[in-house]
Amino acid sequence: MKTRARLLLTAALCLGAMSSAQPVFAQSEADIAQARDLSRQAQEKYDAGQYAESEKLWIAAAKLYPLAPTLTLGLARTQAKLSKWVSAQENYNKIIREWKDNPNPPPAFKDALEAAKAEVGGMAAHFANVVITVDGPQNPNVTIDGVPMNAAALGLKRPVDPGHHKVHAEAPGWKPADAEFDVAEGATAEAKLKMEQDASVGVTTPPGGDQTTPSGGDKAGGSSNKTLAIVAFGVGGAGLVLGTITGLLAMGKHSDLEEACPEGKCTSDKQGDVDSYKTMGTLSTVGFIVAGVGAAAGAVLWFTAPKESASNKPATQVGFSPYVTVGGGGAGVTGRF
Repeated sequence: MKTRARLLLTAALCLGAMSSAQPVFAQSEADIAQARDLSRQAQEKYDAGQYAESEKLWIAAAKLYPLAPTLTLGLARTQAKLSKWVSAQENYNKIIREWKDNPNPPPAFKDALEAAKAEVGGMAAHFANVVITVDGPQNPNVTIDGVPMNAAALGLKRPVDPGHHKVHAEAPGWKPADAEFDVAEGATAEAKLKMEQDASVGVTTPPGGDQTTPSGGDKAGGSSNKTLAIVAFGVGGAGLVLGTITGLLAMGKHSDLEEACPEGKCTSDKQGDVDSYKTMGTLSTVGFIVAGVGAAAGAVLWFTAPKESASNKPATQVGFSPYVTVGGGGAGVTGRF
């Protein structure tokens, strides 16, 4: 009873001190009155051994006055009775962290701080640990008993309260996975979850992963061959243009040299024109050879491409036919659309 009276008195003093500092904490009079009443109810449930109900009331009171260490102290003590050692330790540490550097706290707050310092040391001895691993996505959403867990803690020892626990993991494109484990004080448990890709959701194959061969491979191969054929025809066409232009230039040079060089004998000042004529003739020959090779290669690629089925055949047809002018030194491509 002395403990109960002391705690109630401390809470009352806390609320009185905070009510006098209302502009700082911006709490309403209704909040003050409700927090006072909740702390009284919470202590009554605590004295009756109804710790779960007491915890709920302390939590509500502490939310009304989040900076009141007396209310947080009542919550920490109740959580210790419920064997919620991890939460109790964090609430004790909350008091210490927020009030240890205060040079002149109100007496009630100072008493709560000293109590937290004295009681926090016994919490860690009751801890258990668990190592949770998830086989599947890189950053799954994981919860322990409904409380979110940061994915950075996966694979590492994590403090938990002793007892029974449930782990749940989920991620977009993956089927959820669950696991349960029991762990005693001072012991370490393992919880391994294996997630599988959800076939009902379009899952993108990661870079470097196996690629599934698409249906219609013959069609893809045929399209590739025909693309190369068009390229070959293009090269042949370019060769034809080169051969024609340089051939005409060579013919012009030849005509000029016939007039300037009687009987095929040219003076030294015409040597540059002679060299230019020979160069144009060589380029013309090369151009027509490229035209012929391009046309032949394009024809082979086009006519040897796999046939498309009627169902896959496009409505618009494009056709090309190569031709080579025998004796005329020319080649080209005709097309139909």
